[in-house]
Amino acid sequence: MPDSLAGKRLLIVEEALGDFVGHWYEYVKSVAELSRVEGAAITIAGHAAATPALREELDVLPAFEKTPWNGDYFHRLAPIRKLGLVRHNWLVFGRMRALLRREGPFDCTFVPTVVVHHIWAWRVLLRLYPRRIGRLVLLIRNNAASYAPGSSEPQFNSAARLFGRALRALATQIASGQVVIATDSDRLAEEYRQLCGVKPVVFPSPRVAAPAAARASKGKSGPLLFSCLGPARFEKGIDVLQQAIALVLAQGDVPIRFAVQWPSPISDEAGQPYPPDAALAESGLVDFLTEPLSSEAYDALLASTDCMVLPYRRSSYFARISGVAVEAVTGGIPVIATADTWTSELVETSGAGIAVPDGDAQALAEAMTAMALEYPRYRTLAEARRNQALAAHSGEGFINLLWGRETP
Repeated sequence: MPDSLAGKRLLIVEEALGDFVGHWYEYVKSVAELSRVEGAAITIAGHAAATPALREELDVLPAFEKTPWNGDYFHRLAPIRKLGLVRHNWLVFGRMRALLRREGPFDCTFVPTVVVHHIWAWRVLLRLYPRRIGRLVLLIRNNAASYAPGSSEPQFNSAARLFGRALRALATQIASGQVVIATDSDRLAEEYRQLCGVKPVVFPSPRVAAPAAARASKGKSGPLLFSCLGPARFEKGIDVLQQAIALVLAQGDVPIRFAVQWPSPISDEAGQPYPPDAALAESGLVDFLTEPLSSEAYDALLASTDCMVLPYRRSSYFARISGVAVEAVTGGIPVIATADTWTSELVETSGAGIAVPDGDAQALAEAMTAMALEYPRYRTLAEARRNQALAAHSGEGFINLLWGRETP
C-alpha cells in the first residue's frame, strides 16, 4: 500500500451537498470513505439546509446558504449575471475563510465541483491561507463549452472565457504542485487546455459498481429492466427518453420495463416545467422514481438493472463524463448512449451497447428493442469487458491522485 494517510486531514467542500439527491452525495461519500479507510480525518463543508439524516450520516458542516446550482445567481441580463458571479465568489470566500480559521489546518482540500462562481474566491483564499488549505485540488466536472452538431470544436461563451482567465492566473501554484486542476475525462481536459492553456489532470471515477458475479441473477423471468439513473435533466435528453419509451410501449410485445430517476422538478429549454408523462406512469411498465434514493436503494436498483439508457444531449455531453455510465460498465451492464460523446466512447472501449444519434427518439426506441431481442449477447460482452473498465476507474487510483501519491 502507498504511504498511509493516518494523521492526515482532508477538507471536502461541496456547497450543494444538502440531501441525497444528485451525484454530490454519492461522490462526496465515496471520496470520504476511501480516505477514511486509510486513516485520514474528514471534514465536509456542505449546504446550510442539509437534511438531518445527511448531517448524521456524513457529519456535514452547514457552511453555505446559497449555491449556483439552484439558480440564485443567474439572470438573462448579462451585466446582472456577472455581478452575481462576483457576489457568489465573495460568499464562498467569506464562508471558507471562517471555516479555515475555525477548523484548519488541513493537509488536502478537495473541491469536487468547481465553476466560475468559485474560482476567484479560491485564488484569494490560497494567497491568504496556504498552510490552512494544504494541497488544493479543484475538480472541474462540467463543460465550459458547447458543441455544434457534428463538430468537435468547443464554443466558449463570455463566462467560460472569464473562467479561463482565472485558471491561467493559477499557473505558478499549479507548477509548484500547490494547486491541482483536475477533471474526469480526456475530452474535458483538452477542452480546458484550449480554453486557458492549462491542461487538467484526469482523475478516474471513485465510484464503481459491484462485480458482475455479485449482481442479481439474470436467469430471471419477466421483462428486462432498462434504467435511466441520475436525476432527470433536459440536457440529459429526458424528453427524448420519454418519447422513445412511448414508441416501445406502443409495440406492445417488447419485454422491457423502465425505471427513471426523477427526484426533483425540471424545466425544458424554454424554462417551462417539464413533468413525467402521465400516460407512461399509468402504463404499469414505467416507474418514475420521484423520491431520493438511499445508497442502499440506489445500489439495489443498479444491481437489478439490465440495461442503462443515457440519451444525453451531445451539445452538453460531448466531453463530460457520466458517473452512471462508469457504474454500468464497471458492473457489466450494457449501455445505450448518444453517439459521439464521452459516454459512447467509454462503452465502445470498456463495455457493450448501442450508440444512437443525438436527439433521435425513433432511433433510441429501435435501439432499446434491439437490445432486448439480443440481450444475452450484449450482456456477455459487457461482463467480459468489465476488467477493462476497472483498469481506468477505481477508488484506489482516485485517492492516489488526490493525495499526490501517484504522478499523472
